[in-house]
Amino acid sequence: MKRLKGKRYIISILFILSVVLISCTSSPTFELYEGHSLRIAVVGEQPDVKEEQVKFTEVSFDEMTTEKLKSYDAVFIREDKLSEASESQYTDIYLNSTIPFFFIGTDNFLPFTENELEYDKTSNWTAGTSYAVGVLTSQEDDTLKKWKYSLYNDEKTDEHIEEMYSRIFTTIDELNQK
Repeated sequence: MKRLKGKRYIISILFILSVVLISCTSSPTFELYEGHSLRIAVVGEQPDVKEEQVKFTEVSFDEMTTEKLKSYDAVFIREDKLSEASESQYTDIYLNSTIPFFFIGTDNFLPFTENELEYDKTSNWTAGTSYAVGVLTSQEDDTLKKWKYSLYNDEKTDEHIEEMYSRIFTTIDELNQK
């Protein structure tokens, strides 16, 4: 009988310690983008974000001309449009644009900036790689600026994707301030 009480006591202590440890595990606090208003063209479905000062307009590949993109701060190309985005006729648009292009759901910008390369499913996101890449040709020295954005803890959750978008918005705002 004494052994049974001792085991119950130990199990109770372990249970309480487990509850305390689990409740002490805090999730990170992600900062929202709080900068200037942004207008972003999106090829594909608009992303879900919490920032109200960011406005999205869905555009097609046919609408991606230098003239039509002038009124935007950036262009997002979503996951389901990456294959078409890698077609060679769009390479010059990305490389000659005065606004950045962000390719969402891929870890590689090369299929979009090199005519000979095609996008394939091996460039889709996998844990341990970037979830989005951005490109912009510098007007000052004609070099290609590149950005890579990973997901927090390599976990693809809505919250982590929203946080990544907040970081992209910050990059766009910083480019606009230059």
